[in-house]
Amino acid sequence: MKLESIRTFLSTLLEYRGVRITQTFNSDDGKTLIVQCEPNSGGLIIRDMAIGMSWEYTTLDEATQFIDSYLHPETPKVNA
Repeated sequence: MKLESIRTFLSTLLEYRGVRITQTFNSDDGKTLIVQCEPNSGGLIIRDMAIGMSWEYTTLDEATQFIDSYLHPETPKVNA
């Protein structure tokens, strides 16, 4: 999933924050993130279902970067 697509999904959550929309992101290795917007603060709550942890991001850019790095972890380069 492209960075701009992630940003678009999160923007929709923020725009309709009083509706309690939930967005699910799945990584290629089967891990799942659930994202909701906190209606009072407008923060994005991101839950990693595999390890049971939650994070709250107050900016769209921070949340987008976190999800992008979760979905596309960098592969270590091996020097041959």
